[in-house]
Amino acid sequence: MPAALKAEIAAEEVVDILVFGSGAGGLAASLFAAKRGMKVLLCEKSSLLGGTTATSGGVLWIPGNRQAKEAGIDDPIENARTYLRHELGNYYREDLAEAFLESAGPAIEDIEDGTSVAFDLIQSPDYHPDSPGGVDKGRSIMARRYDGTELGPDFELVRPPMDRLMVCGGMMVGPDEIPAFVRPFASMANFRRVVRRLARHGLDRLKYRRGAQVSNGNALVARLLHSLRMHKAEIWVDAPLKELIRTDNRVEGAIVERQGRAVRVRARLGVVLATGGFPQDPALRREFSASFPHDYSMAFEANTGDGQRAARAVGGAVDTELSSPCLWTPSSLLKERDGKSVPVIYGYLDRGRPGIIAVDPEGRRFVNESNSYHDIVAALFERRAALGAADDAPFHFICDAAFVRKNGLGAIRPWPWSPSLSPFVRNGYITTARTLPELARRIGIDPASLATTVERHNMFARTGKDTDFGKGSTSFNRVWGDPAAGPNPNLTPIVKAPFVALPILPATLGTAVGLKTNGDAQVLDASGGVIPGLFACGNELASPMRGFYPGGGITLGPAVVFAYRAVLKAVAEA
Repeated sequence: MPAALKAEIAAEEVVDILVFGSGAGGLAASLFAAKRGMKVLLCEKSSLLGGTTATSGGVLWIPGNRQAKEAGIDDPIENARTYLRHELGNYYREDLAEAFLESAGPAIEDIEDGTSVAFDLIQSPDYHPDSPGGVDKGRSIMARRYDGTELGPDFELVRPPMDRLMVCGGMMVGPDEIPAFVRPFASMANFRRVVRRLARHGLDRLKYRRGAQVSNGNALVARLLHSLRMHKAEIWVDAPLKELIRTDNRVEGAIVERQGRAVRVRARLGVVLATGGFPQDPALRREFSASFPHDYSMAFEANTGDGQRAARAVGGAVDTELSSPCLWTPSSLLKERDGKSVPVIYGYLDRGRPGIIAVDPEGRRFVNESNSYHDIVAALFERRAALGAADDAPFHFICDAAFVRKNGLGAIRPWPWSPSLSPFVRNGYITTARTLPELARRIGIDPASLATTVERHNMFARTGKDTDFGKGSTSFNRVWGDPAAGPNPNLTPIVKAPFVALPILPATLGTAVGLKTNGDAQVLDASGGVIPGLFACGNELASPMRGFYPGGGITLGPAVVFAYRAVLKAVAEA
Protein backbone atom coordinates (compact mmCIF):
# COMPACT_ATOMS: atom_id res chain seq x y z
CA MET A 1 0.00 0.00 0.00
CA PRO A 2 1.33 3.51 -0.79
CA ALA A 3 2.96 5.14 2.24
CA ALA A 4 0.57 8.11 2.10
CA LEU A 5 -2.43 5.81 2.37
CA LYS A 6 -0.87 3.61 5.02
CA ALA A 7 0.02 6.54 7.20
CA GLU A 8 -3.50 7.89 7.34
CA ILE A 9 -6.50 5.64 7.90
CA ALA A 10 -9.39 7.96 7.15
CA ALA A 11 -12.19 5.88 8.62
CA GLU A 12 -13.20 2.48 9.87
CA GLU A 13 -16.19 0.37 8.88
CA VAL A 14 -17.48 -2.81 10.49
CA VAL A 15 -19.42 -5.41 8.53
CA ASP A 16 -20.16 -9.11 8.75
CA ILE A 17 -18.98 -10.14 5.27
CA LEU A 18 -16.55 -8.13 3.14
CA VAL A 19 -16.40 -9.09 -0.54
CA PHE A 20 -13.91 -7.95 -3.18
CA GLY A 21 -14.88 -8.24 -6.85
CA SER A 22 -18.22 -7.95 -8.62
CA GLY A 23 -18.24 -10.83 -11.07
CA ALA A 24 -20.55 -13.80 -10.55
CA GLY A 25 -18.59 -15.05 -7.53
CA GLY A 26 -18.47 -11.74 -5.67
CA LEU A 27 -22.06 -10.75 -6.44
CA ALA A 28 -23.34 -14.21 -5.49
CA ALA A 29 -21.38 -14.30 -2.22
CA SER A 30 -22.77 -10.89 -1.32
CA LEU A 31 -26.31 -12.00 -2.10
CA PHE A 32 -26.06 -15.29 -0.19
CA ALA A 33 -24.82 -13.35 2.84
CA ALA A 34 -27.35 -10.53 2.57
CA LYS A 35 -30.20 -13.02 2.30
CA ARG A 36 -29.12 -14.44 5.65
CA GLY A 37 -29.33 -11.09 7.35
CA MET A 38 -25.61 -10.37 7.27
CA LYS A 39 -24.29 -6.84 6.95
CA VAL A 40 -22.49 -6.99 3.61
CA LEU A 41 -20.06 -4.67 1.87
CA LEU A 42 -19.05 -5.42 -1.71
CA CYS A 43 -16.03 -3.50 -3.02
CA GLU A 44 -15.34 -3.22 -6.76
CA LYS A 45 -12.02 -1.92 -8.05
CA SER A 46 -13.48 -0.24 -11.14
CA SER A 47 -16.37 2.17 -11.66
CA LEU A 48 -18.66 -0.49 -13.15
CA LEU A 49 -19.96 -3.82 -11.86
CA GLY A 50 -19.72 -7.25 -13.43
CA GLY A 51 -16.11 -7.85 -14.35
CA THR A 52 -15.59 -10.61 -16.89
CA THR A 53 -19.00 -12.07 -16.06
CA ALA A 54 -20.73 -9.05 -17.62
CA THR A 55 -19.16 -9.80 -21.01
CA SER A 56 -19.53 -13.59 -20.80
CA GLY A 57 -22.19 -15.93 -22.10
CA GLY A 58 -23.79 -16.06 -18.66
CA VAL A 59 -23.86 -19.87 -18.68
CA LEU A 60 -23.42 -21.99 -15.54
CA TRP A 61 -22.52 -25.69 -15.53
CA ILE A 62 -24.72 -27.09 -12.76
CA PRO A 63 -25.26 -30.88 -12.62
CA GLY A 64 -28.52 -31.78 -10.88
CA ASN A 65 -30.16 -28.42 -11.54
CA ARG A 66 -33.87 -27.89 -10.91
CA GLN A 67 -34.52 -26.79 -14.49
CA ALA A 68 -33.33 -30.13 -15.90
CA LYS A 69 -35.44 -32.08 -13.44
CA GLU A 70 -38.51 -30.07 -14.36
CA ALA A 71 -37.79 -30.79 -18.03
CA GLY A 72 -37.88 -34.52 -17.25
CA ILE A 73 -34.15 -35.08 -17.73
CA ASP A 74 -32.85 -37.98 -15.68
CA ASP A 75 -29.22 -37.21 -14.87
CA PRO A 76 -28.10 -38.59 -11.49
CA ILE A 77 -25.18 -36.83 -9.82
CA GLU A 78 -23.22 -40.08 -10.11
CA ASN A 79 -23.16 -39.52 -13.90
CA ALA A 80 -21.56 -36.09 -13.45
CA ARG A 81 -19.07 -37.56 -10.98
CA THR A 82 -18.11 -40.21 -13.54
CA TYR A 83 -17.74 -37.53 -16.20
CA LEU A 84 -15.49 -35.32 -14.07
CA ARG A 85 -13.33 -38.26 -13.01
CA HIS A 86 -12.80 -39.14 -16.66
CA GLU A 87 -12.23 -35.56 -17.84
CA LEU A 88 -9.87 -34.54 -15.04
CA GLY A 89 -7.98 -37.83 -14.77
CA ASN A 90 -5.00 -37.64 -12.43
CA TYR A 91 -5.78 -33.99 -11.68
CA TYR A 92 -9.12 -34.84 -10.08
CA ARG A 93 -9.36 -33.43 -6.53
CA GLU A 94 -12.10 -35.34 -4.78
CA ASP A 95 -12.68 -32.76 -2.04
CA LEU A 96 -13.34 -29.96 -4.52
CA ALA A 97 -15.35 -32.11 -6.91
CA GLU A 98 -17.56 -33.52 -4.16
CA ALA A 99 -18.14 -30.10 -2.65
CA PHE A 100 -19.18 -28.77 -6.04
CA LEU A 101 -21.46 -31.68 -6.91
CA GLU A 102 -23.08 -31.70 -3.48
CA SER A 103 -23.91 -27.98 -3.51
CA ALA A 104 -24.49 -27.19 -7.20
CA GLY A 105 -28.24 -27.75 -7.25
CA PRO A 106 -28.92 -26.28 -3.78
CA ALA A 107 -26.86 -23.15 -4.55
CA ILE A 108 -28.94 -22.35 -7.62
CA GLU A 109 -32.22 -22.95 -5.81
CA ASP A 110 -31.03 -20.69 -2.98
CA ILE A 111 -29.92 -17.84 -5.22
CA GLU A 112 -33.22 -17.89 -7.13
CA ASP A 113 -35.35 -17.98 -3.98
CA GLY A 114 -36.69 -14.53 -3.07
CA THR A 115 -34.51 -12.71 -5.61
CA SER A 116 -34.58 -11.42 -9.18
CA VAL A 117 -32.14 -14.11 -10.29
CA ALA A 118 -33.61 -16.64 -12.74
CA PHE A 119 -32.06 -19.27 -14.97
CA ASP A 120 -33.31 -21.28 -17.94
CA LEU A 121 -32.07 -24.63 -19.20
CA ILE A 122 -30.28 -24.32 -22.54
CA GLN A 123 -29.59 -26.81 -25.29
CA SER A 124 -25.89 -27.23 -24.60
CA PRO A 125 -24.22 -30.65 -24.53
CA ASP A 126 -21.18 -31.29 -22.39
CA TYR A 127 -18.11 -30.46 -24.43
CA HIS A 128 -17.19 -34.17 -24.62
CA PRO A 129 -20.65 -35.76 -24.50
CA ASP A 130 -19.41 -39.15 -25.74
CA SER A 131 -17.08 -39.52 -22.73
CA PRO A 132 -18.21 -41.70 -19.80
CA GLY A 133 -20.89 -39.80 -17.88
CA GLY A 134 -21.26 -37.09 -20.55
CA VAL A 135 -24.70 -35.86 -21.56
CA ASP A 136 -26.31 -34.21 -24.57
CA LYS A 137 -28.28 -31.76 -22.42
CA GLY A 138 -29.24 -30.91 -18.89
CA ARG A 139 -26.20 -29.43 -17.12
CA SER A 140 -25.88 -25.93 -18.56
CA ILE A 141 -28.23 -23.13 -17.54
CA MET A 142 -28.26 -19.47 -18.57
CA ALA A 143 -29.41 -16.29 -16.88
CA ARG A 144 -32.84 -15.31 -18.18
CA ARG A 145 -33.14 -12.18 -20.33
CA TYR A 146 -33.60 -9.04 -18.23
CA ASP A 147 -35.15 -5.60 -18.70
CA GLY A 148 -32.51 -3.25 -17.36
CA THR A 149 -35.03 -0.45 -16.89
CA GLU A 150 -36.10 -2.27 -13.71
CA LEU A 151 -32.78 -1.16 -12.22
CA GLY A 152 -33.43 2.50 -12.93
CA PRO A 153 -30.24 4.58 -12.64
CA ASP A 154 -28.37 1.53 -11.33
CA PHE A 155 -28.43 0.09 -14.84
CA GLU A 156 -25.59 2.47 -15.69
CA LEU A 157 -23.46 0.57 -13.13
CA VAL A 158 -23.60 -2.65 -15.17
CA ARG A 159 -20.53 -3.10 -17.35
CA PRO A 160 -21.58 -3.31 -21.03
CA PRO A 161 -21.11 -6.52 -23.03
CA MET A 162 -18.52 -6.93 -25.77
CA ASP A 163 -19.06 -4.84 -28.88
CA ARG A 164 -19.46 -8.04 -30.89
CA LEU A 165 -22.72 -8.74 -29.03
CA MET A 166 -24.10 -5.27 -29.74
CA VAL A 167 -25.36 -3.51 -32.86
CA CYS A 168 -26.85 -0.12 -33.64
CA GLY A 169 -25.09 1.82 -30.92
CA GLY A 170 -25.39 -0.48 -27.93
CA MET A 171 -28.25 -2.90 -28.60
CA MET A 172 -27.46 -6.33 -27.19
CA VAL A 173 -28.43 -9.30 -29.35
CA GLY A 174 -29.14 -12.46 -27.33
CA PRO A 175 -28.58 -16.05 -28.52
CA ASP A 176 -32.27 -16.56 -29.29
CA GLU A 177 -32.29 -13.41 -31.45
CA ILE A 178 -29.21 -14.16 -33.51
CA PRO A 179 -31.01 -16.12 -36.30
CA ALA A 180 -33.36 -13.19 -36.93
CA PHE A 181 -30.61 -10.57 -36.86
CA VAL A 182 -28.27 -12.61 -39.07
CA ARG A 183 -31.00 -13.00 -41.70
CA PRO A 184 -33.47 -10.16 -41.13
CA PHE A 185 -34.94 -10.46 -44.62
CA ALA A 186 -35.27 -14.25 -44.68
CA SER A 187 -38.88 -14.10 -43.48
CA MET A 188 -41.51 -11.64 -42.40
CA ALA A 189 -41.27 -13.02 -38.85
CA ASN A 190 -37.54 -12.28 -38.75
CA PHE A 191 -38.06 -8.80 -40.15
CA ARG A 192 -40.80 -7.97 -37.63
CA ARG A 193 -38.72 -9.23 -34.72
CA VAL A 194 -35.75 -7.09 -35.73
CA VAL A 195 -37.93 -4.01 -36.25
CA ARG A 196 -39.58 -4.44 -32.84
CA ARG A 197 -36.20 -4.75 -31.12
CA LEU A 198 -34.87 -1.71 -32.95
CA ALA A 199 -37.90 0.31 -31.90
CA ARG A 200 -37.53 -0.70 -28.27
CA HIS A 201 -33.84 0.05 -28.45
CA GLY A 202 -34.61 3.57 -29.65
CA LEU A 203 -36.83 4.15 -26.61
CA ASP A 204 -34.17 2.79 -24.24
CA ARG A 205 -31.55 5.12 -25.70
CA LEU A 206 -33.63 8.13 -24.67
CA LYS A 207 -32.73 7.28 -21.04
CA TYR A 208 -29.59 5.14 -21.15
CA ARG A 209 -26.25 5.11 -22.93
CA ARG A 210 -27.03 1.69 -24.42
CA GLY A 211 -29.91 -0.74 -24.92
CA ALA A 212 -31.53 -1.89 -21.69
CA GLN A 213 -32.79 -5.27 -22.93
CA VAL A 214 -29.92 -7.53 -21.89
CA SER A 215 -29.10 -11.21 -21.94
CA ASN A 216 -26.18 -13.57 -21.27
CA GLY A 217 -23.73 -12.50 -18.57
CA ASN A 218 -25.07 -8.95 -18.66
CA ALA A 219 -28.47 -10.25 -17.56
CA LEU A 220 -26.87 -12.27 -14.76
CA VAL A 221 -25.03 -9.24 -13.39
CA ALA A 222 -28.12 -7.02 -13.67
CA ARG A 223 -30.29 -9.59 -11.88
CA LEU A 224 -27.75 -10.02 -9.10
CA LEU A 225 -27.41 -6.26 -8.68
CA HIS A 226 -31.19 -5.83 -8.49
CA SER A 227 -31.33 -8.58 -5.88
CA LEU A 228 -28.57 -7.00 -3.79
CA ARG A 229 -30.48 -3.73 -3.75
CA MET A 230 -33.58 -5.65 -2.60
CA HIS A 231 -31.60 -7.13 0.28
CA LYS A 232 -29.89 -3.85 1.27
CA ALA A 233 -26.30 -4.89 0.61
CA GLU A 234 -23.85 -2.00 0.45
CA ILE A 235 -21.76 -1.61 -2.72
CA TRP A 236 -18.68 0.56 -3.20
CA VAL A 237 -17.26 1.14 -6.69
CA ASP A 238 -13.80 2.60 -7.35
CA ALA A 239 -12.76 0.86 -4.15
CA PRO A 240 -9.72 -1.38 -4.72
CA LEU A 241 -8.30 -3.78 -2.16
CA LYS A 242 -4.96 -2.53 -0.84
CA GLU A 243 -4.11 -5.17 1.76
CA LEU A 244 -5.64 -7.74 4.06
CA ILE A 245 -5.48 -7.39 7.83
CA ARG A 246 -4.37 -10.54 9.64
CA THR A 247 -4.05 -10.56 13.42
CA ASP A 248 -4.12 -13.38 15.96
CA ASN A 249 -3.85 -15.90 13.12
CA ARG A 250 -7.09 -14.67 11.51
CA VAL A 251 -7.95 -12.36 8.62
CA GLU A 252 -10.11 -9.74 10.28
CA GLY A 253 -10.65 -7.32 7.43
CA ALA A 254 -8.87 -5.22 4.86
CA ILE A 255 -7.65 -1.77 3.91
CA VAL A 256 -9.71 -0.36 1.04
CA GLU A 257 -8.91 2.72 -0.99
CA ARG A 258 -11.98 4.91 -1.40
CA GLN A 259 -11.99 8.39 -2.90
CA GLY A 260 -8.23 8.58 -2.44
CA ARG A 261 -8.37 7.70 1.25
CA ALA A 262 -7.63 4.50 3.12
CA VAL A 263 -10.55 2.90 4.90
CA ARG A 264 -10.08 0.07 7.38
CA VAL A 265 -12.97 -2.39 7.07
CA ARG A 266 -13.33 -4.98 9.80
CA ALA A 267 -15.19 -8.13 8.78
CA ARG A 268 -16.64 -10.03 11.72
CA LEU A 269 -17.32 -13.26 9.79
CA GLY A 270 -14.91 -13.19 6.89
CA VAL A 271 -13.43 -11.70 3.76
CA VAL A 272 -14.33 -13.20 0.38
CA LEU A 273 -11.87 -12.64 -2.48
CA ALA A 274 -13.38 -12.70 -5.98
CA THR A 275 -11.25 -10.27 -7.98
CA GLY A 276 -11.03 -12.43 -11.10
CA GLY A 277 -7.56 -13.93 -11.07
CA PHE A 278 -4.56 -12.50 -12.95
CA PRO A 279 -5.24 -12.79 -16.72
CA GLN A 280 -4.26 -9.17 -17.38
CA ASP A 281 -1.07 -9.10 -15.30
CA PRO A 282 2.10 -9.83 -17.34
CA ALA A 283 4.26 -10.56 -14.28
CA LEU A 284 1.89 -13.18 -12.86
CA ARG A 285 1.40 -14.67 -16.33
CA ARG A 286 5.16 -15.12 -16.57
CA GLU A 287 5.23 -16.65 -13.10
CA PHE A 288 2.42 -19.16 -13.59
CA SER A 289 1.96 -19.70 -17.34
CA ALA A 290 5.44 -19.35 -18.84
CA SER A 291 5.08 -22.69 -20.64
CA PHE A 292 1.91 -21.41 -22.34
CA PRO A 293 3.14 -18.09 -23.76
CA HIS A 294 0.42 -15.64 -24.71
CA ASP A 295 -0.14 -11.88 -24.69
CA TYR A 296 -3.89 -11.41 -24.78
CA SER A 297 -6.96 -12.12 -22.68
CA MET A 298 -10.69 -11.63 -23.15
CA ALA A 299 -11.04 -11.14 -19.39
CA PHE A 300 -11.74 -7.79 -17.75
CA GLU A 301 -8.72 -5.50 -17.95
CA ALA A 302 -8.82 -4.83 -14.20
CA ASN A 303 -8.24 -8.52 -13.38
CA THR A 304 -4.61 -8.13 -12.40
CA GLY A 305 -4.23 -10.49 -9.46
CA ASP A 306 -5.11 -8.09 -6.62
CA GLY A 307 -6.80 -10.74 -4.50
CA GLN A 308 -4.08 -13.32 -4.99
CA ARG A 309 -1.32 -10.86 -4.13
CA ALA A 310 -3.13 -9.78 -0.97
CA ALA A 311 -3.76 -13.39 0.07
CA ARG A 312 -0.15 -14.40 -0.56
CA ALA A 313 1.00 -11.50 1.58
CA VAL A 314 -0.82 -13.02 4.58
CA GLY A 315 0.34 -16.58 3.91
CA GLY A 316 -2.07 -17.85 1.28
CA ALA A 317 -0.78 -20.56 -1.03
CA VAL A 318 -1.21 -20.77 -4.80
CA ASP A 319 -2.32 -24.08 -6.34
CA THR A 320 -0.41 -24.82 -9.54
CA GLU A 321 -1.16 -28.54 -9.81
CA LEU A 322 -3.43 -28.15 -12.83
CA SER A 323 -3.37 -29.41 -16.40
CA SER A 324 -3.32 -25.86 -17.75
CA PRO A 325 -2.83 -22.52 -15.99
CA CYS A 326 -5.55 -20.84 -18.04
CA LEU A 327 -8.83 -21.35 -19.89
CA TRP A 328 -8.42 -20.68 -23.59
CA THR A 329 -10.05 -19.34 -26.73
CA PRO A 330 -8.71 -18.62 -30.20
CA SER A 331 -8.63 -14.89 -30.87
CA SER A 332 -7.76 -12.51 -33.66
CA LEU A 333 -6.31 -9.00 -33.57
CA LEU A 334 -8.23 -6.02 -34.95
CA LYS A 335 -6.41 -2.75 -35.47
CA GLU A 336 -8.55 0.15 -34.29
CA ARG A 337 -8.48 3.71 -35.61
CA ASP A 338 -5.94 4.78 -33.00
CA GLY A 339 -3.58 2.08 -34.25
CA LYS A 340 -4.00 -0.15 -31.18
CA SER A 341 -4.64 -3.84 -31.80
CA VAL A 342 -7.33 -5.41 -29.64
CA PRO A 343 -8.18 -9.12 -29.32
CA VAL A 344 -11.45 -10.36 -30.79
CA ILE A 345 -13.05 -13.45 -29.28
CA TYR A 346 -13.95 -16.58 -31.25
CA GLY A 347 -17.62 -15.77 -31.62
CA TYR A 348 -21.10 -17.23 -31.53
CA LEU A 349 -21.71 -16.90 -35.26
CA ASP A 350 -18.64 -18.41 -36.91
CA ARG A 351 -17.59 -20.80 -34.14
CA GLY A 352 -17.43 -24.37 -35.40
CA ARG A 353 -19.68 -23.74 -38.41
CA PRO A 354 -19.33 -25.77 -41.62
CA GLY A 355 -17.00 -24.34 -44.24
CA ILE A 356 -14.00 -23.28 -42.18
CA ILE A 357 -10.76 -25.02 -41.21
CA ALA A 358 -7.88 -24.19 -38.88
CA VAL A 359 -4.37 -24.65 -40.26
CA ASP A 360 -0.90 -24.60 -38.74
CA PRO A 361 2.24 -22.81 -40.06
CA GLU A 362 2.71 -25.66 -42.55
CA GLY A 363 -0.80 -25.25 -43.96
CA ARG A 364 -2.17 -28.44 -42.38
CA ARG A 365 -5.25 -28.94 -40.23
CA PHE A 366 -4.47 -29.69 -36.58
CA VAL A 367 -7.84 -29.91 -34.82
CA ASN A 368 -11.56 -30.60 -35.08
CA GLU A 369 -12.75 -27.03 -35.62
CA SER A 370 -16.19 -27.77 -34.14
CA ASN A 371 -14.68 -28.74 -30.80
CA SER A 372 -14.69 -26.26 -27.94
CA TYR A 373 -12.67 -23.06 -28.02
CA HIS A 374 -10.49 -24.38 -25.17
CA ASP A 375 -9.76 -27.60 -27.06
CA ILE A 376 -8.76 -25.69 -30.19
CA VAL A 377 -6.13 -23.67 -28.34
CA ALA A 378 -4.89 -26.73 -26.45
CA ALA A 379 -4.35 -28.37 -29.85
CA LEU A 380 -2.62 -25.21 -31.11
CA PHE A 381 -0.12 -25.34 -28.26
CA GLU A 382 0.47 -29.06 -28.88
CA ARG A 383 1.05 -28.51 -32.60
CA ARG A 384 3.34 -25.55 -31.97
CA ALA A 385 5.46 -27.73 -29.66
CA ALA A 386 5.47 -30.67 -32.08
CA LEU A 387 6.69 -28.45 -34.91
CA GLY A 388 9.20 -26.66 -32.71
CA ALA A 389 7.61 -23.49 -34.03
CA ALA A 390 8.18 -20.01 -32.65
CA ASP A 391 5.58 -18.41 -30.41
CA ASP A 392 4.57 -16.08 -33.25
CA ALA A 393 4.41 -18.79 -35.93
CA PRO A 394 1.23 -18.19 -37.95
CA PHE A 395 -1.96 -20.20 -37.42
CA HIS A 396 -5.03 -19.33 -39.46
CA PHE A 397 -8.70 -19.96 -40.03
CA ILE A 398 -9.29 -20.56 -43.74
CA CYS A 399 -12.69 -20.19 -45.45
CA ASP A 400 -14.27 -18.55 -48.48
CA ALA A 401 -16.17 -15.28 -48.75
CA ALA A 402 -19.50 -17.12 -48.86
CA PHE A 403 -18.82 -18.44 -45.36
CA VAL A 404 -18.09 -14.93 -44.07
CA ARG A 405 -21.20 -13.50 -45.71
CA LYS A 406 -23.33 -16.15 -44.00
CA ASN A 407 -21.63 -16.53 -40.60
CA GLY A 408 -19.26 -13.64 -40.13
CA LEU A 409 -15.65 -14.19 -39.11
CA GLY A 410 -14.13 -12.84 -35.92
CA ALA A 411 -14.85 -9.11 -35.88
CA ILE A 412 -16.66 -9.30 -39.24
CA ARG A 413 -20.41 -9.61 -38.87
CA PRO A 414 -22.55 -11.46 -41.44
CA TRP A 415 -24.23 -9.62 -44.29
CA PRO A 416 -25.97 -7.14 -44.16
CA TRP A 417 -24.28 -5.93 -40.96
CA SER A 418 -20.86 -6.07 -42.68
CA PRO A 419 -21.65 -5.34 -46.34
CA SER A 420 -18.05 -5.59 -47.55
CA LEU A 421 -14.78 -7.30 -46.66
CA SER A 422 -12.70 -4.45 -48.09
CA PRO A 423 -12.29 -2.44 -44.85
CA PHE A 424 -11.02 -5.55 -43.06
CA VAL A 425 -8.57 -6.29 -45.85
CA ARG A 426 -7.25 -2.73 -45.85
CA ASN A 427 -6.53 -2.70 -42.11
CA GLY A 428 -4.82 -6.09 -42.29
CA TYR A 429 -7.38 -8.01 -40.22
CA ILE A 430 -7.87 -10.63 -42.96
CA THR A 431 -6.11 -11.64 -46.15
CA THR A 432 -8.04 -12.52 -49.32
CA ALA A 433 -7.03 -13.99 -52.69
CA ARG A 434 -8.65 -15.36 -55.86
CA THR A 435 -6.87 -18.71 -55.51
CA LEU A 436 -5.70 -20.84 -52.61
CA PRO A 437 -2.02 -20.87 -53.70
CA GLU A 438 -2.09 -17.08 -53.89
CA LEU A 439 -3.67 -16.90 -50.43
CA ALA A 440 -1.00 -19.22 -49.05
CA ARG A 441 1.81 -17.10 -50.45
CA ARG A 442 0.30 -13.95 -48.97
CA ILE A 443 0.10 -15.44 -45.46
CA GLY A 444 3.49 -17.11 -45.62
CA ILE A 445 2.67 -20.84 -45.81
CA ASP A 446 3.34 -23.49 -48.42
CA PRO A 447 0.86 -23.16 -51.36
CA ALA A 448 0.84 -26.86 -52.23
CA SER A 449 0.26 -27.87 -48.65
CA LEU A 450 -2.71 -25.54 -48.19
CA ALA A 451 -4.26 -26.61 -51.49
CA THR A 452 -3.93 -30.28 -50.52
CA THR A 453 -5.40 -29.61 -47.08
CA VAL A 454 -8.42 -27.80 -48.47
CA GLU A 455 -9.04 -30.47 -51.11
CA ARG A 456 -8.92 -33.19 -48.46
CA HIS A 457 -11.38 -31.23 -46.32
CA ASN A 458 -13.66 -30.80 -49.34
CA MET A 459 -13.55 -34.57 -49.94
CA PHE A 460 -14.70 -35.09 -46.33
CA ALA A 461 -17.55 -32.66 -46.98
CA ARG A 462 -18.66 -34.71 -49.97
CA THR A 463 -18.46 -38.06 -48.18
CA GLY A 464 -19.74 -36.74 -44.84
CA LYS A 465 -16.93 -38.31 -42.81
CA ASP A 466 -13.90 -36.48 -41.44
CA THR A 467 -11.46 -39.35 -41.01
CA ASP A 468 -8.72 -37.02 -39.73
CA PHE A 469 -10.43 -35.31 -36.80
CA GLY A 470 -14.00 -36.59 -36.61
CA LYS A 471 -15.66 -33.23 -37.20
CA GLY A 472 -19.42 -33.55 -36.75
CA SER A 473 -19.18 -36.80 -34.81
CA THR A 474 -20.54 -35.57 -31.44
CA SER A 475 -23.69 -33.81 -30.33
CA PHE A 476 -21.58 -30.86 -29.21
CA ASN A 477 -20.12 -30.56 -32.72
CA ARG A 478 -23.58 -30.73 -34.26
CA VAL A 479 -24.89 -27.83 -32.15
CA TRP A 480 -22.74 -25.68 -34.46
CA GLY A 481 -23.76 -27.51 -37.63
CA ASP A 482 -26.09 -26.66 -40.49
CA PRO A 483 -28.56 -29.41 -41.45
CA ALA A 484 -28.57 -28.09 -45.00
CA ALA A 485 -24.81 -28.50 -45.34
CA GLY A 486 -24.90 -32.06 -46.68
CA PRO A 487 -24.33 -35.53 -45.27
CA ASN A 488 -22.38 -34.01 -42.38
CA PRO A 489 -23.85 -30.81 -40.87
CA ASN A 490 -20.39 -29.61 -39.84
CA LEU A 491 -18.73 -29.92 -43.24
CA THR A 492 -19.15 -27.68 -46.29
CA PRO A 493 -16.61 -27.43 -49.14
CA ILE A 494 -14.37 -24.38 -49.37
CA VAL A 495 -14.60 -23.70 -53.09
CA LYS A 496 -15.80 -20.22 -54.01
CA ALA A 497 -13.32 -17.37 -54.51
CA PRO A 498 -12.31 -15.11 -52.99
CA PHE A 499 -10.70 -17.18 -50.26
CA VAL A 500 -10.12 -15.71 -46.82
CA ALA A 501 -7.48 -16.20 -44.09
CA LEU A 502 -7.78 -14.92 -40.53
CA PRO A 503 -4.67 -15.12 -38.30
CA ILE A 504 -5.46 -16.66 -34.91
CA LEU A 505 -3.55 -16.72 -31.65
CA PRO A 506 -4.17 -18.04 -28.15
CA ALA A 507 -5.98 -15.83 -25.65
CA THR A 508 -7.37 -16.56 -22.22
CA LEU A 509 -10.95 -16.42 -21.04
CA GLY A 510 -9.52 -16.41 -17.53
CA THR A 511 -6.99 -18.09 -15.31
CA ALA A 512 -7.26 -21.56 -13.77
CA VAL A 513 -4.30 -21.25 -11.41
CA GLY A 514 -5.45 -19.61 -8.21
CA LEU A 515 -5.45 -19.68 -4.45
CA LYS A 516 -5.39 -23.10 -2.85
CA THR A 517 -8.63 -23.75 -0.97
CA ASN A 518 -10.56 -26.55 0.65
CA GLY A 519 -14.08 -27.59 -0.30
CA ASP A 520 -15.57 -24.72 1.70
CA ALA A 521 -13.58 -22.14 -0.28
CA GLN A 522 -11.35 -21.39 2.72
CA VAL A 523 -7.90 -20.23 1.65
CA LEU A 524 -5.08 -22.54 2.73
CA ASP A 525 -1.48 -21.77 3.62
CA ALA A 526 1.64 -23.56 2.37
CA SER A 527 1.25 -26.32 4.97
CA GLY A 528 -2.35 -26.99 3.98
CA GLY A 529 -3.81 -25.28 7.03
CA VAL A 530 -6.85 -23.01 6.87
CA ILE A 531 -6.36 -19.26 7.15
CA PRO A 532 -9.38 -18.39 9.31
CA GLY A 533 -11.61 -15.64 7.99
CA LEU A 534 -10.35 -15.78 4.40
CA PHE A 535 -12.33 -17.25 1.51
CA ALA A 536 -12.00 -17.24 -2.28
CA CYS A 537 -14.38 -17.94 -5.15
CA GLY A 538 -14.60 -17.44 -8.90
CA ASN A 539 -11.25 -17.38 -10.68
CA GLU A 540 -9.60 -16.32 -7.43
CA LEU A 541 -9.46 -19.94 -6.30
CA ALA A 542 -7.73 -22.62 -8.32
CA SER A 543 -10.27 -24.10 -10.70
CA PRO A 544 -12.00 -27.22 -9.39
CA MET A 545 -11.95 -28.29 -13.08
CA ARG A 546 -8.15 -28.27 -12.78
CA GLY A 547 -7.47 -26.48 -16.07
CA PHE A 548 -9.85 -28.62 -18.13
CA TYR A 549 -13.05 -27.41 -19.81
CA PRO A 550 -15.73 -30.13 -19.51
CA GLY A 551 -18.76 -28.04 -20.48
CA GLY A 552 -20.34 -24.65 -21.01
CA GLY A 553 -20.32 -22.67 -17.77
CA ILE A 554 -17.50 -24.34 -15.83
CA THR A 555 -16.26 -20.96 -14.59
CA LEU A 556 -19.52 -19.29 -13.56
CA GLY A 557 -21.08 -22.49 -12.19
CA PRO A 558 -18.32 -23.16 -9.64
CA ALA A 559 -18.07 -19.40 -8.94
CA VAL A 560 -21.63 -19.34 -7.63
CA VAL A 561 -21.38 -22.72 -5.90
CA PHE A 562 -18.20 -21.94 -3.96
CA ALA A 563 -19.54 -18.49 -3.08
CA TYR A 564 -22.47 -20.36 -1.54
CA ARG A 565 -20.22 -22.72 0.37
CA ALA A 566 -18.00 -19.87 1.57
CA VAL A 567 -20.93 -17.97 3.03
CA LEU A 568 -22.45 -21.06 4.65
CA LYS A 569 -19.09 -21.83 6.27
CA ALA A 570 -18.57 -18.27 7.48
CA VAL A 571 -22.06 -18.12 8.98
CA ALA A 572 -21.71 -21.57 10.57
CA GLU A 573 -18.40 -20.66 12.21
CA ALA A 574 -19.91 -17.48 13.64
